[in-house]
Amino acid sequence: MIQKDVGFVIRRHNFRETSLIATIYTSRFGKISGIFKGFYTSKKEFSSHLDIFSLNEFIFYPKKSEIWLVSHADLISDYQYLRNNISKARAAGILFNLIDKTMQVWDENKYVFDLIKNCLDLIEEERELKIFYIFLIKFLTFSGFQPEFSRCIGCNNKLSRNIAFSVSKGGLICEDCFNNARDAKIISKQTSRVLSYIQETDFSLVSRVKPTPECEKQIFYILKEFLAYHFEFNELADPKIFRHIMMSFNKTDKVGYS
Repeated sequence: MIQKDVGFVIRRHNFRETSLIATIYTSRFGKISGIFKGFYTSKKEFSSHLDIFSLNEFIFYPKKSEIWLVSHADLISDYQYLRNNISKARAAGILFNLIDKTMQVWDENKYVFDLIKNCLDLIEEERELKIFYIFLIKFLTFSGFQPEFSRCIGCNNKLSRNIAFSVSKGGLICEDCFNNARDAKIISKQTSRVLSYIQETDFSLVSRVKPTPECEKQIFYILKEFLAYHFEFNELADPKIFRHIMMSFNKTDKVGYS
C-alpha cells in the first residue's frame, strides 16, 4: 500500500547511473532504506536534492524487502546553515551516524524523530556542544538504552554525598557501592543533577539548562565512554573531534577525570 511520510536523510549513495539509495529516518516508520529510481532524470517526481540532514516528504511503497521504492520527494527544509558552519555540521553528522548505527530498520520511534527535528532547529542558534550532549542523553533515553542517572544503579538507593559513574554498570553509583565498580569515576553533584534533569525533563525546558564548563566536560566524558563501551561507537574519541570539543570549553577549567 502506498504511504506518505516525512523523514530526514541520514546517508545516501548513487545506484547505477540514474538512481539513488538513501537511508531515511521517518516519523511513522522509523529508519528505512529507499531506492529513488531515475533520481537524476525524473526531475518532476523528486523536487528535493536529498542532501544529508534535509527533511523531506516522501511517497513510498512499504515492502517486506529491505529496500523500499520511493516514488516522490518534496523538500521541507535543507537546514542550509549546516552547509555554512563546519562545526555544527560535524556535530550533526556524528548524531546522524549514531542513529544509523544503533536504530533498527522499521522500528518506529516518534520521540527520536521529534528529537532530531528539535535539535536541528535549535543548534542553529545554540552552541553545538550543548545541543550535542542534550541530544545524546535524550536519544539514549528514548531509544531504550538509557543510563541510570536518578538512583544508584548498584543498590537502587537515592544518590547523596560522593557520586560516581560506572561505564560498565551503565549508571551513577553511590559512595557505598563505589568499591564494587572498578571503573567508577567521581563526578560532581551538579553533574549528576544536570544529567538527571536533562533525561527527565521536556526538551522545550531542558534546552535552557546552563551547566558550568567543568560540568559539561564531565558530561561529555561520561557519554563518550558509555557509547564506546556499550555500542563500540568511537567517533567521540576521534582525535580531531576530541580536540575540537575540548577547545569549546574554558581552558582554565579542570575536568575531574579523563
